[in-house]
Amino acid sequence: MIAKFARPVALVSKYRRDDEPVLAAMPLKPGSDPAMLSRFGDDRWNLHPAIFRDNLPTTYRTLDFTTIADPLQRLTAKEYLWARLNERRPGYQDRLAPSYAYVTLRTLRPFMTFVQAQTGAFILAAVDQDLLDAFLADQRRHSLRSAARIAQLINSVIDLHRHAGALTQGGLACEPWRGRPAVRIAGVVAGNAENTTPRIPDPVMAELLRWSFKYVDVFSLDILAARQELDALIARSHELNVYGAGYRHGMIDVIVHERLERYLAARRAAGRGVPVWQNVGTGKTRTDEPADAATPQLNYALMNLHAGCETRSIAQRPAIHDMLLAAVRELGTEVGGMDTPIAIDTDTGRSWRERFDSKSLAHEENMLQAACYVICAYLSGMRDSEVQAMKAGCHSVTRSADGLVERHRIASTTYKGGGDRRRGEPAEWITIAPVARAIAVTERLSAAARARRHADGLWPVLKDNGRTNTHLAKQAIVLINAFRARLDAAYGTPASPTIPYGPDGKPWHFTTRQFRRTVAWYIANRPFGTVAGKIQYKHASIAMFEGYAGASASGFRREVEQERALGRLHDIVEHYEDFRRGLKPTGPASARILREFERVRRELDDLPGRVVDLGRVRAMLGHLARTLHVGFLNDCFFDPATALCLDRDRAADRSAPILTHCSPDRCPNSCITRRHLAPWKASIAEADALLANPGLPPLQRAALIADNARKRRVIEPLDGGMP
Repeated sequence: MIAKFARPVALVSKYRRDDEPVLAAMPLKPGSDPAMLSRFGDDRWNLHPAIFRDNLPTTYRTLDFTTIADPLQRLTAKEYLWARLNERRPGYQDRLAPSYAYVTLRTLRPFMTFVQAQTGAFILAAVDQDLLDAFLADQRRHSLRSAARIAQLINSVIDLHRHAGALTQGGLACEPWRGRPAVRIAGVVAGNAENTTPRIPDPVMAELLRWSFKYVDVFSLDILAARQELDALIARSHELNVYGAGYRHGMIDVIVHERLERYLAARRAAGRGVPVWQNVGTGKTRTDEPADAATPQLNYALMNLHAGCETRSIAQRPAIHDMLLAAVRELGTEVGGMDTPIAIDTDTGRSWRERFDSKSLAHEENMLQAACYVICAYLSGMRDSEVQAMKAGCHSVTRSADGLVERHRIASTTYKGGGDRRRGEPAEWITIAPVARAIAVTERLSAAARARRHADGLWPVLKDNGRTNTHLAKQAIVLINAFRARLDAAYGTPASPTIPYGPDGKPWHFTTRQFRRTVAWYIANRPFGTVAGKIQYKHASIAMFEGYAGASASGFRREVEQERALGRLHDIVEHYEDFRRGLKPTGPASARILREFERVRRELDDLPGRVVDLGRVRAMLGHLARTLHVGFLNDCFFDPATALCLDRDRAADRSAPILTHCSPDRCPNSCITRRHLAPWKASIAEADALLANPGLPPLQRAALIADNARKRRVIEPLDGGMP
């Protein structure tokens, strides 16, 4: 039974004055006024002056201690956060970054709440190991909490004890868990070098990218033109404002009636109906009522703009409303109602949507912004913070030294690392033309948003939805998944979604981190290294792909190399699994590889029906993975001493094979598997087609026959013989 402790009376900090600046030790953004910084005694700390990242939500920029009802918990939390932000403590290389302070406070609160509930008062001196073990058991009962999350919560307890010298209460009654690391206490499995961020499946990413290109290259022209039309119409309505002109009430009715008559006459002459609203989510009309329905969902907002009167004023005037209903019966209705024409979708031969209204336009602007983000994040390899740090004018074009290749460059800021890197360092990425087009569209979108309302940077919140954020920040995740949902609703069916479902049969949930991880994997491994850029995404130049695979200071090249190493390990394990199933490779290197596989099977006692430790298999095959280079016609287990491809150029880099110079049936490093069969068979079929030509010169015919015989011999062990 845990004893109850009385609350101490003293709630004034022994170590901090109320007037001490919270960010005293932090670098501040240019233009920040030190005199306006939050003080220790404040119950709300504004950390914005020391946060340089644009993609951090407004919520994360403030520490609100008023949400902590207990005064002693509040004091302890403030002292702890002040120490983390301003003092270097044992076990830490640097002070806490202000951008992580909000999460740090949230991680601390479950422990404080638990102690309060168990003891009746938040007294650190009452916390012994039994109470700590009870807290750990309580967290483990939360089924949704992973071992990593529990480790974070435990680490906050350990960290609180480390900062005992900065707390009025002092430390805990014992050293938590006798000094053991939080990851060991929580049971976090160590040694897994693979990135846990999921890779976006091929079909999902291919369709998302295809639709993003359509939005940027085709649909954007209509969306941006419609925004210009609506902004011009709003400005014109201010000039026509019947209320601002000082007309009497009766005169206003007459003027509005005359203007609407002219508006309806123009629509009659153009063969167009009376505007009705559209369902924003699906792109379909908001009503299934016939044109002569008594109360169709008329777009009063658009007609009010043409009449120069307040919203809803038409509906509130019976005579004018009756005139509009009569026009509906005569002219019918038109979804949207704006004048901007809609482009033809070449895939369907039809307009890609109905005409715009103000709500559907705002929705499509958000979808266009999502498409731009997908292209920029995925095809640049930038982190979310780096994408959202881009400014207008960040794109430039230069040429290579020989003047033949255009290089698209993006200037932004990278924040990876501690110390001064937290304020950001200028960096440059080399990317490709689709990213340049997406940036150009984003600049126009953001410029239009800034003209309408207060917005921030290249990625503003385009629609005022009552939130305090003016910058996209974490809304990027919501926006991308809304984009997927919009595509599925407007262009797909439950049985055939526009964006294919994930492996679990559910819509794929996108996060911003997935794009960088996925493109790094494809550059390194799919289908065969650098060529992936040209095959998968039809880039104009492999040189561009190589450029953005490693030109920036944000460490993308290193991540590509990590993914390449993981990919090689996956491939060698796949070779071993084929060997276990009796599918043996061929080629000059196959004997050496098979000997290694036999050795692994003997040492692991890997007999049919037995389950072996995959981790041990990977460890034992790691030395083969380090030399593996996946190719189109063969896999190369590279040894520069015997590599035939290097004989052509003795001055070449001898750290990797030149696969384009490979002799797969002669090189001692070459290994051919069943996954290479297709291109070999295609080559044989192509030669057979040439041999069918009776006019083929005898020497060429003889060469083709000999070459096909050689190819058949190479693949015969894999294919079981060919006719």
